[in-house]
Amino acid sequence: MHRRHFLSGLALLVSSLRMRAQSKAPANLSDGPIAEAVNSFAAALRPELRRQLAFAFDDAERKDWSNLPHYLHPRKGVRLGELTVAERAAAHRLLQAILSSQGYYKATTIMALDEFLGEASEQTRQEYGSEYYFLDVFGEPGGAAPWGVQLDGHHLAVNVTVVDHEVTMTPAHFGADPAVIPSGRHQGWRVLGGETAKGFALRNALTPDQARRAVLSESLPPDIFTLPGRDEALKTPAGVASLAGRQRDLLESLVDEYVGNLQPEVARAYRAAIQNASFDKLHFAWMGPPEVGKAVYYRIHGPTLLIEYDAIVPPNTKLPNDPNHIHTVTRVPGNDFGEDWLRRHRQEHHQK
Repeated sequence: MHRRHFLSGLALLVSSLRMRAQSKAPANLSDGPIAEAVNSFAAALRPELRRQLAFAFDDAERKDWSNLPHYLHPRKGVRLGELTVAERAAAHRLLQAILSSQGYYKATTIMALDEFLGEASEQTRQEYGSEYYFLDVFGEPGGAAPWGVQLDGHHLAVNVTVVDHEVTMTPAHFGADPAVIPSGRHQGWRVLGGETAKGFALRNALTPDQARRAVLSESLPPDIFTLPGRDEALKTPAGVASLAGRQRDLLESLVDEYVGNLQPEVARAYRAAIQNASFDKLHFAWMGPPEVGKAVYYRIHGPTLLIEYDAIVPPNTKLPNDPNHIHTVTRVPGNDFGEDWLRRHRQEHHQK
């Protein structure tokens, strides 16, 4: 059977029949639209796939995510490549409920980039592609008990946790290889361009004294610090803080490039938490040179937000000075996977 091409799937999505299911969460609650989309997706699935979709909330799979492709880090759950047209349409409605329009564009483009990698050879066609992304559901969506949803695949992971109808969506990983398609019919197609351009803009708006505080090293780390399983790798903010004027505007725009990927109501809650903790406490740190187009690393770190970005030169590349491989992660210190909310929930509802 010929593999359905991702872009064809998007075209079919527009004309597919809409399927709806009644969510147990009222639509006016933060998790209502997400719960409705999850339950609609589950209702659209064939029974055997519905069984693959569902996990207990405390299943270890809930915290198992990776930036690696499926053939190196096998996933569980429902693989997008297994879906029929109607099931795929319901899956995309779920992604649209989890993400903003900006985030949905980035996520689907990242999946499409995997098609480019898969076209390299017969072997890579079995290793990369938009069909190797997975959806999992944990617990009972819309119910009173905690529940969650995970989207996971190569260079893309969003971990949704709902506790007492409050929604968190971290860790959230968006990456790209290649960040700009170098050849073929889609040559020049770029993803994560805002993360790159805005990072350089802020770095190069710093005064010499600020740059001395912000630049932690001229050399680069091997990868982002808070890789999967390294949630606590960065505890103390470093770099320059209390930015004002144009620098503050650039920092706010850069933060919004990440937070704005997520469902708008969740993004507003993240922005409010940053303001309540004081935006002046956000630190901006940099590693590498200031020249645009070079391989660099940066992070934004404060009491309620941790963002990491790196652009590296891919191994075995024919363009040794082209950092065309990007990793990013967005985290909420202390509340990734809803851990802080879960502690509160258990204290309030499960104490003897």
